[in-house]
Amino acid sequence: MSTVFYRKWRPTRFSDVVGQEHITDTLRRAVQSDRVAHAYLFTGPRGVGKTSTARILAKAINTELDENGDPIPDTEAAIAIDEGRYMDLIEIDAASNRGVGDIRDLRERVLLRPTVGKFKVYIIDEVHMLTTEAFNALLKTLEEPPPQVVMILATTDIHRVPATIISRCQRFDFRRLTPDDVIGRLIHICDEEEIECEPSVLELVARSAWGSLRDAENLLEQLAVSYGTGEITEEQARELLGIGDISSARNLANAVLKQDTKSALQIIEEEASRGAELKGLRDSTISALRGALLAKHGISSLYGQLGDAPDLEPEAMNASTEQMLHAITVFGQNERFGEASSPLALEIAALKAIASPPTPQPAVAPTQQPARRPAQQPRQPAAAATAPSSPQPPDSSPNSRILEEIEKAAGRAIRTAFAQVNFIKPDDATLILQPKYASVTSRLRDIWMNEETRTKLRPAFQTVYGPEIRVQLQQAPPTSGQSSNSTGSSVSTPSNTHETRPAPTPTQFPQATQTNQLSDNPEPFSLPQELNTHPTVQNLRNLGARVIGIDEN
Repeated sequence: MSTVFYRKWRPTRFSDVVGQEHITDTLRRAVQSDRVAHAYLFTGPRGVGKTSTARILAKAINTELDENGDPIPDTEAAIAIDEGRYMDLIEIDAASNRGVGDIRDLRERVLLRPTVGKFKVYIIDEVHMLTTEAFNALLKTLEEPPPQVVMILATTDIHRVPATIISRCQRFDFRRLTPDDVIGRLIHICDEEEIECEPSVLELVARSAWGSLRDAENLLEQLAVSYGTGEITEEQARELLGIGDISSARNLANAVLKQDTKSALQIIEEEASRGAELKGLRDSTISALRGALLAKHGISSLYGQLGDAPDLEPEAMNASTEQMLHAITVFGQNERFGEASSPLALEIAALKAIASPPTPQPAVAPTQQPARRPAQQPRQPAAAATAPSSPQPPDSSPNSRILEEIEKAAGRAIRTAFAQVNFIKPDDATLILQPKYASVTSRLRDIWMNEETRTKLRPAFQTVYGPEIRVQLQQAPPTSGQSSNSTGSSVSTPSNTHETRPAPTPTQFPQATQTNQLSDNPEPFSLPQELNTHPTVQNLRNLGARVIGIDEN
């Protein structure tokens, strides 16, 4: 039986983990400096490397390290951990071992010394599935485990983990992977597995995986098994992934937003007549509507089957936000739209989406209740009460900016190639392009040596790094025992005008309303004569109260 891709290509070193450098660099330094914590908590979406990083950490603290801080893969302990037979690495599935009895057994086992390694490592996956009693039983062991024990908890739902557990661990938040990160890893797998496919196929797989590398590797393997005899085309990928024709989905989204009932029904009828999967048409239409909603508000999306450019007609883009939201809600209300052989369900959804959003009913005024005196607020400084808040400008890293400029100058395919590059700037005059993988070095060199492509890319580098920047292409970073040599390809960019971007307009907030504060003057508050003699006021004064004011309500 063959090994599935996501297990066969599971990372075995810190440097193999994709898109989580902020975590792997920290763990690498902790191991090198002998400052490994007693408990870790890894949280993040599925398929982003939590369990793989936990295994690599267990390997790093029980084996020798190379000069980069990665565990040496050829040692006996490293091989045993990769094969799942290392005695001192215990993985527990909290979904099936969630009771207090299971945790009591764990408390007894942690007292045993390691069998073959320096540390005994416990990995508790999906820890949020433990019961409340099990969490309570784990508290003391998690806070003060034996010195030779390291505990690593992993979860996809951090909100279900008690704060008492979180506070006893070093927490690391794993990020959802970008499509560029996923595509880079898929390119490496395709080169090693000798899989041929169109570049748009990998982009489609990466966007459909929604940031999960494991899901993307599974989809790539399905495509390789189904259409592995030749080059995999985008049409084949859409058929297997259940994604409808992109042009039909955009046409349907256009018709819905323009409230063109005839065109919408005609598109659905044509797709049903040619035997298309209507669920794929529905999903792609939702993706197009989502892209239109984000684009209307000036937001670019990295995820989604249709990407961040909906390319809808201007008339459709002029639809109101309420109309777009109404259409997305209607199409997404029932997951079974389009699955039946009849197109009726999808037609009804389109008709409901074309209809105007329901007008919200005015709220019924509640019965008048006696007003209560509002609680006195603490005195605010004048500057804090009057100064409007201004949002900070969005963070834009040089790497993301240069990829955007490369796409504008040379197209999406060139951007995908440069997404597999580390942009290193050792000084103000030099920019080094270092491929992340050795397998993409030759492909990137062919692109870079093309004079026409370099001419297009020159303004992109000038915009981000300055008019006098000198760009140099290097080889991929060396693995253990290898050295890196520069290809010697470089180009100096001439002077050019910097691109200026308008500063974001700060959002204006209304000034804070000044509230009446209690006075330090002990003299009684002056009341009108008709209130000064009121029985209620007199009763309060007889009880020793000081009346300082009367609520007008």
